[in-house]
Parts: sequence; C-alpha cells; structure tokens
Amino acid sequence: MTRCRFLGLAMTAMVLSLLPIAAAAQSHPGHLGGGGDVDVSLGRIIISFVICIIIAGLAILLIRQRSGKIDLASLFARIEPRAREIKVVETRRLSPHADISLVRQGGREYLLILQQGNMQVLRDEPVAAALAQDPPCA
Repeated sequence: MTRCRFLGLAMTAMVLSLLPIAAAAQSHPGHLGGGGDVDVSLGRIIISFVICIIIAGLAILLIRQRSGKIDLASLFARIEPRAREIKVVETRRLSPHADISLVRQGGREYLLILQQGNMQVLRDEPVAAALAQDPPCA
C-alpha cells in the first residue's frame, strides 16, 4: 500500500471515528433526532467553501509535483523578478555597533558607515574611477 493511500485511509478513519462524538455533542434530550436550528451565517459558509477550494487546489499542485507530472519551480520561474540595482560589494564589522559597507548603485560606488540608528556616506564616486584607483589583486 502506498504512503499516500495509507494517509488517505487514516484521515478517513479519523473523521469517521469523530462523527459519533459530534452527534452526541449536538443532541438535546427530548428532541426527536436531537438536532436544533443551525445558526451559521451565509458569509461563514462561503468563506469556508473558498478556503476548502484553496486547500484542495494546493493539494492537487503538491500531488502533481510529487508524482513528477508538473515542475513547480519552472512554473514559478515564468514570473521574472526585477534586476537588482543595489549591489553590496563588501561589508565589514568595525565594532559591535558599527559596520562599513561598499555599495554599488546606478554606476556609482558608495562607502558607507552604518551605525545604530545612523548612516554616513564616506565616499561617493563613479564605479570606473573607483576601479582605476584600486585594481583587483591577481
């Protein structure tokens, strides 16, 4: 017996075992059938139905993904994220309360001191000038 089928049978058995408890809780002595008026608003019924449909849809996607019929990664890869404009080149800790960061954005390079509740720009220059001053090590 497969794992999914076993889990389905276990869930069904659990729900069926709870039915007599729910029926006993709803019964009122002296009433035929033991039921009373249902005091559930239409809005709660509709919201519950929508939530159940969403859960069922997610379960279908999960089952298809696990069986190999659908690749969720490629499905969500169609949504292309925006290219990042800010690039943190390097960050170093100066003290327990301060960091120094080298950041590139829009063709410019910024040297920043970041402190608790404060930020200060130490250097602001074009990227080409910054690369010419400090060539990379070979």
